[in-house]
Amino acid sequence: MSWITVVWSMITAACLSFAAVHLLVWLHSRDATANLLFAISAGAAGVLTMLELVAFRAVTPAAYGEALRWMHVSVAVVVIALVWFVRAYLGAGRLWLAWAITGLRALVLVPNFVAYPNATFGEITAVTSSSLLGDAVSVPVGEPNPWRALIQVGMLLLLIYVVDAAIGAWRRGNRRRGLTIGSAIVAAALLSAVNSQLMVLGLLPGPLTGLVFLIIVAAMGWELSLDLIRAGELARSLAESQQRVELVTRAADSGLWEWDIERDEVWLTEGVRAWIGIDVSERVTLDRYLRQIQPDDREPTREAVFQAIEGGNEFRAEYRIATPDGRTRWISAQGMVLRGAGGKPVRLRGVAMDVTARKRAEAELELQRAGLARLQRASAVGQLSVMLAHELNQPLGAILRNAEAAELILQKEPPDLEQIRAIVADIHSDDQRAAEVINRMRALLRHRSPQLETMGLRDLITQVAALVRAELQARQATLDVSVPDDLPDIRGDRVHLQQVLLNLLLNSMEAARDLSEERRGLTVEARQRGDEQIEVAVRDRGPGFPIEGIANAFDPFVTTKIDGTGLGLAISKTIVEAHGGHIWAENNPQGGATVRFTLEAAHDRDTA
Repeated sequence: MSWITVVWSMITAACLSFAAVHLLVWLHSRDATANLLFAISAGAAGVLTMLELVAFRAVTPAAYGEALRWMHVSVAVVVIALVWFVRAYLGAGRLWLAWAITGLRALVLVPNFVAYPNATFGEITAVTSSSLLGDAVSVPVGEPNPWRALIQVGMLLLLIYVVDAAIGAWRRGNRRRGLTIGSAIVAAALLSAVNSQLMVLGLLPGPLTGLVFLIIVAAMGWELSLDLIRAGELARSLAESQQRVELVTRAADSGLWEWDIERDEVWLTEGVRAWIGIDVSERVTLDRYLRQIQPDDREPTREAVFQAIEGGNEFRAEYRIATPDGRTRWISAQGMVLRGAGGKPVRLRGVAMDVTARKRAEAELELQRAGLARLQRASAVGQLSVMLAHELNQPLGAILRNAEAAELILQKEPPDLEQIRAIVADIHSDDQRAAEVINRMRALLRHRSPQLETMGLRDLITQVAALVRAELQARQATLDVSVPDDLPDIRGDRVHLQQVLLNLLLNSMEAARDLSEERRGLTVEARQRGDEQIEVAVRDRGPGFPIEGIANAFDPFVTTKIDGTGLGLAISKTIVEAHGGHIWAENNPQGGATVRFTLEAAHDRDTA
């Protein structure tokens, strides 16, 4: 076997090997456009080398011309792929020049197949023999093709394009890439032009394109191979980082997740997969993940996801999932939408935290708060007990007197039935009065969970006013209630809101205890604040809050009373904030204090 055959076969094998490797890279990652273009260029260079070997062995002008004709096709593929490789890999190069070179190389193929034997020679008159690497090779003799000028112009444009792209890459910081690729292509282009001219002059057996393009393929392959090495190192580093992140997130009872919106694929750290019982190897879609969420929380979570995608950007949700061992786990998730060109949502990425312990603590705290509030209500009713007993004595005494009168009437012959009916009606009315007093106390003292309902604020205040009526009379105080007729309803727990008003009214009565009778007037006012809130104000004319203590008035165990617990205002604050409102105190310019709190307006009156 001759040296020419060995060397050119080795060049072909190297080019095709490069092409195969980088084609596999592109098949694995379809966004690796530079690898695909390199594979095309290297593959075409391999075919070109084999065609050149065929030309070396041609014995007739026709055979040499046919080999040269197909070599021009391979050269066109190499050059076009090379142009777009430069643009994809270096991220530089003028687009109009790229299209100009592409169009010019395609145009060269017209005379190559239509008008002449090939684009290099207008006519090959003879084939002579010459020596290369100790072997005899064919050398064409003929007239140059006038269309060769297009090849030369295209080569000049390619040089300009590559130099410009290399400079652009250099300026952008890709100095090694720009220098390696740029210098290899420029050197190969100049060498190819020189060899082609020497071949036309009969000084070379061929353009030696195999050797020339091997320079480019080697440079391109070197750079892409370095990229593959760096990608491998990055993958290992990423795997190590992921392991570290996994350790950190597990220690913090949290995990990372990411939803690829276009592919509908959810990536989860191993910890999150373990929480929800999804195998590490299973592909997870959004619906698959949502199926792990308990039904009551599933739709609200889905709505939160799509609200973020449709323009909210931020995603927040808390939901329950059933673990593989049958327990319930609370998850708090929050994330951010990543958008691509034109604001199109591409990914939703965030963190999930196991907040089961927090939820349990909140539930226990709520039970303790409810118990404390119930005890405080009992304490408030205890303050009213003397007056409530007096209020009960009135209807009970009337019932007793009516019963004694009825007994005397029944002793008469015949008894006066009309009087008996009137007495029974009075007894029934007094019984209802006593029952109302008892029911009001029972409602405040009952151990119950919060029950939201829509109610009128005037009715709520009236009910509390009925509770404190006897206390007001005993203290010779008055209560003025001002509620507009068109005030929207509120939504909340009736007993808890009654407790807030009761606490505030008892505090106001206590503050006015040592005042003259004309200053013992209390006021409850309500007004609308905007479209969403109702403000309630309880005002007295007492000494007011100490200036240094007004900021801490709602802290637990803070009191100005000798026998106070310091829990009334603190519990009132907790109740108001649980209803989405705010409570604060202020001293009045004319004396006394006002405690104000807000509640959310219920626009739908029919939801109760």
